[in-house]
Amino acid sequence: MNSKLATATPRATGFSLVELMISITIGLLLIAGMATLVSNNSAHRAELEKSSRQIENGRYAMQILSDDLRHAGYYGEYYEFGAVPATLPNPCSTTLADLSPALPLAVQGYDAPSSLPTALATCIGDANHVDGTDVLVVRRTSTLVNSSSLVAGRVYLQTRSDSYVLNDGSVAAATWNLKKKDGTTAADIRQLVVHVYFVSPCSVPASGTSCTGAADGGKPIPTLKRLELTSSGGTRSMVITPLVEGIENLQIDYGTDSIGTGTPNNYVMSPADTTAWGNVVAARVQLVARNVEATAGFADSKSYDMGLAPDFSPDSSVQQFKRHAYAQLVRLENPSARREQ
Repeated sequence: MNSKLATATPRATGFSLVELMISITIGLLLIAGMATLVSNNSAHRAELEKSSRQIENGRYAMQILSDDLRHAGYYGEYYEFGAVPATLPNPCSTTLADLSPALPLAVQGYDAPSSLPTALATCIGDANHVDGTDVLVVRRTSTLVNSSSLVAGRVYLQTRSDSYVLNDGSVAAATWNLKKKDGTTAADIRQLVVHVYFVSPCSVPASGTSCTGAADGGKPIPTLKRLELTSSGGTRSMVITPLVEGIENLQIDYGTDSIGTGTPNNYVMSPADTTAWGNVVAARVQLVARNVEATAGFADSKSYDMGLAPDFSPDSSVQQFKRHAYAQLVRLENPSARREQ
């Protein structure tokens, strides 16, 4: 009987235990490497976002301050200022009797107070101000002419080159009696602007209006804020508005012109008296912006140049935040231009 030899088919065998363990180990190493890569990329992206927000906040804060300073002392066509007041005006006052004589001082400031002067304590309060940071006051009018009805409680200025009328928006229309050069057309009316800039230890208080350790969810964020002259229901008041989070320090050097050329011949941290404040024609603004969120494992031991003021070194309790310093020289266009005539 013929028969064919059967060809043996190799039997498939699985991985050995050793091979399986080696493959699992290699797979785990690859997964761990990918997880580390993803984690590092995520951490780097988070830090990049923090830095981007910090840069944006610092530049935005500087833009707000510099734009307002450039418009300081803008009162429309009004040119002939009277004498500066004998004492610094109260920036918290909303009465017409205090607002009018303060007009010749386009800017005034308070140099790094550790305790706010009485005038400011009534509208800001020590708990809402970071000790050792400057307070800046800017006075001007809006660049927009009021073409509609005036609002009761708000303060307006009607000006021509040699005189002005300052009054409440609720007064009779006949009060605004200034005319332009043609003797017929009513002179422009603009809203009076009074801004007080300061650095607060928090953005949003936990309750009420005072900053405490419970503000901002228990992690207070230093914030540039502004007091604004406004009105509600016909009643004038100074209202605090948060502007930019992460602004930790603000220092301003004032350029004074004592010889009447419109160009600063000296820079000081605080002019000596109201006459010197009336001679301010420029400002060097220095501020430090920090990240809103801390960076684990980071310690900021640097010092930051703050102009004529002492260098700023962050306290050890907040060194885990990354920072950047900003500086800009701003010309006060209106006070300086008047001196060039």
